[in-house]
Amino acid sequence: MSAQRWKIAALAILMALLTWYLVTGRDLVETWVEFPLEIINPPQGMIIRDGMITKVSARLRGPKGLIRNLDTKKLAYSLDTGNLVVGNNPIEIVPERLGLGSALEVVEIKPSHINLVMDMYVNKKVAVIPVWKGDLHRDYALKEKRCDPAEVVLRGPASVLKKVAQVNTQPVLIDTNTPENWDGDVPLHLPQAVEATPGMVHVYLDFAVRRGKMWVKVPLYILGPEDVDFSASQNYVRLLVEAPKPFFRKSGFRNEITASIDLNATIPDGDNIIPYEVSLPKGCSITKQKPEAITVTVSRQALPGH
Repeated sequence: MSAQRWKIAALAILMALLTWYLVTGRDLVETWVEFPLEIINPPQGMIIRDGMITKVSARLRGPKGLIRNLDTKKLAYSLDTGNLVVGNNPIEIVPERLGLGSALEVVEIKPSHINLVMDMYVNKKVAVIPVWKGDLHRDYALKEKRCDPAEVVLRGPASVLKKVAQVNTQPVLIDTNTPENWDGDVPLHLPQAVEATPGMVHVYLDFAVRRGKMWVKVPLYILGPEDVDFSASQNYVRLLVEAPKPFFRKSGFRNEITASIDLNATIPDGDNIIPYEVSLPKGCSITKQKPEAITVTVSRQALPGH
């Protein structure tokens, strides 16, 4: 091929490349692109209560090649919050803060306006209330609940904390027929946008069995020397017993309570008013007893030769 033909072929290739560039690189297209929102100059001692967004959507127009190669990972909408005040702050979302330059046109932007509600960020010390729930048997009750520490420091919006006088723990689940004392670390139940120091407390739950009272009729046993005849004014006593409620639900619990008199050799003949002794299981006690003493009539057998 001659040099002249080479020049013609090269020129044809150059024209084809130029035409391709003009068609693909200069054709204008439109597309929606999302830009993450970043805050600059955050206000000290303040917090955004409402109205905050995380991204801005923009409809862009520009050359196809430029839009196709747009690296959105390196772009963001910069929001300057250094001049915000407590309360409502209407803000216009402007294309200039996208940082796209003049090569691309922002046809539309969403949202076009936002309203940031600002509040002071404050501390407040409050008491902590332990909370529990569950199916507790009727014979048991919560004797005491406490936590360590008893107070925590809350940090959050002033408008929220002014309504908070105390905070509860997350509920401790109790589901047992015979609960024992419980303790463990439990997180706090906090209002939205509020933090606590510390964020967990150690909770103690002390359970106790409920106690009840019941009049119980008990046989009276009298023991004496072989040479003594005796008779009692009655062969039973009535006792007002105080005990854990599960005790009264036991079958045959009355058999565990005894009343007795042990006559000694020195007791005189005739009528004697004698107190009786009561034997009770551990954890039980006597509140009242009827009667408090028994009349025992004693007569000794005559010895041979007397």
